[in-house]
Amino acid sequence: MKIAVWGHPTSEFPEGSDSLQHVKERLGALRDAGISAYLPFVLSHGKACFESETLGSPLRDLLAPVMEAARELEMEVHPIVGFGALGVAERRVYSPGKDAEDVPDWAASWACPSWGENHEIVVRVAGDLLDEYSPDGIHLDYARYPNASVLSEHPCACERCRAARVRWLGKPTLDADDLAIPGVLYKELQMRGEFVRSLVESLRALADERGILLSAATRARYYKDALYEGQDWAEWCRDGLLDFVCPMSYNPCFDRFGRFLEQHRNLVGDTDTQWLAGIGRSSSLGQITATEMARQIRYAATAGADGVCIFHARALGEDDLDALREISG
Repeated sequence: MKIAVWGHPTSEFPEGSDSLQHVKERLGALRDAGISAYLPFVLSHGKACFESETLGSPLRDLLAPVMEAARELEMEVHPIVGFGALGVAERRVYSPGKDAEDVPDWAASWACPSWGENHEIVVRVAGDLLDEYSPDGIHLDYARYPNASVLSEHPCACERCRAARVRWLGKPTLDADDLAIPGVLYKELQMRGEFVRSLVESLRALADERGILLSAATRARYYKDALYEGQDWAEWCRDGLLDFVCPMSYNPCFDRFGRFLEQHRNLVGDTDTQWLAGIGRSSSLGQITATEMARQIRYAATAGADGVCIFHARALGEDDLDALREISG
């Protein structure tokens, strides 16, 4: 079974501990434990840890030593791009509309998927990564609108979303009464889904052109979150847009984790897309022990997953690596 891990190079390799030797030692420890793919967050709020013609020079180039070490270790690297916190400065962002005082700052700075300019820069950055570093693939995260909890109260009111609604609704914004009408909500979610899918299709074309893999981290709650946010990842799998998908099925509750996996197995179905179950060793939902992590990984194998992807590399200590060695050995 394939074991991948999401990584944060900027915190895993702080200044003074970011030489090729430091990187090689850490990635080597992960590889010895059976982890064969490293999926690094390389861009955060416009700050990159890689060279990019589109973004300019970074404060530190951490992807270069990661790629060099990974090649020696025969380890895959799939840098992460997307919207949300992974976006870049000076972009068209989600707008909560008037009188929206309760919208968090992270949502108000979210690059809205409705804008072609936002798609273009993501694809250009992905192209820069491929030109400069030749990774094994590109990994999508935050490929969606902001969280459903925000959208349910404040559908995006940016200029582009407003114009799109006029075409199918006859007016630019939605109110609470509109959101209570199933047909209106259906058209709104269809609109969001088309905008997000457009980015995925563009990156699929780039991946095919360059002969690399395209994958995505996706919302665990498909019906409650993913579809509401325009992220119809099950459709992307059916239509061959992704080579592998990592639903973020993090949960300290084993029963809840098991229910996620049952649903995700059915959603991926008999498509050609590989399914790596997300394991939340340390996430916003809480932490699990090395023993519980191993239990979830073993369960994912029996549930039919092609592998797992662990969040995140920085959280893996010696106990975790020992547990992974036992599983992969």
